[in-house]
Amino acid sequence: MSTLKPGEGYLMALADILRSKDFLVLAEMETPKGVNLSDFVENARHIKGRVDAVLIPDMAYAIMRLSAMAGAVVLKEQGLEAIVQFSCRDRNRLALQGDLLGAQVLGLGAVMAVEGRPIEMGDHLKAKPVHDLDVPGFMEAVAALNQGQDLGGKELNGTPRILAGVRLEPWVDKAQAKVRLAEAKQAVDKGAAFVITPPVFDPGDFASFMEEAKELGVPVFASVMLLKSVGMARYMNQNLPGVNISEDVIRRIRMASDRTGECVKIAGETVAELRKACQGVLLVTTGWENRMPEILSSAGM
Repeated sequence: MSTLKPGEGYLMALADILRSKDFLVLAEMETPKGVNLSDFVENARHIKGRVDAVLIPDMAYAIMRLSAMAGAVVLKEQGLEAIVQFSCRDRNRLALQGDLLGAQVLGLGAVMAVEGRPIEMGDHLKAKPVHDLDVPGFMEAVAALNQGQDLGGKELNGTPRILAGVRLEPWVDKAQAKVRLAEAKQAVDKGAAFVITPPVFDPGDFASFMEEAKELGVPVFASVMLLKSVGMARYMNQNLPGVNISEDVIRRIRMASDRTGECVKIAGETVAELRKACQGVLLVTTGWENRMPEILSSAGM
């Protein structure tokens, strides 16, 4: 008879994957804005067995969607491992701790903390941001819960085993990259088991960053974002700090007879190149989750 408590089997499975595989593939999948799960489930089925886990964003870019925890439960029922994202923007410490315990008893032992993008970026401009805890505070909450106490110092009736990771903010130069690494080291020291980077468009430059990031001592996953058009690439270059998509890449997309196919190929090539640099990738397709199987095939995976 198993002696595992609720949630432990799932946690240990993901922890074992982190320890045992040289290169992991994660896929980011947004929940629907509503309750129609048909596309969400269909896209998940197409990557089942081809990715190691699925990351479910938590109201990314302050856009209201079905809760990340609900989406993760649905994917768990489909036989996929899931990582539930928690945005510090939207909950105070009571709600964060309660939802962390809730995720655990639902068999969702892996989570990731983010600050959350500004409300002004989203579709509910009258919403009130919370930011009771920042990411380091979130990690302290996880550490306390894993030790059998809440942030108020009260003993828990049943101790969870939560596996937590963090996402790095972008950097624009080497000096800021060192700041990001210092922030990641703080998170690791507080218990973070993995780190996810911003989108990588230059694997060669990223390899230099990883030489220093190895000191973190935990798996580092590079985000690989699927570009959708020349316009998207140029917009990101002009408006997102730290993004530098080369003119060669933009020219490839512009000159291709099948621009969408070329974007998929570029993403696949990036994944393949990053196998030499880090412990894994996070595929980010921003609504084009149906293209993930093509990206994996293009990457030879």
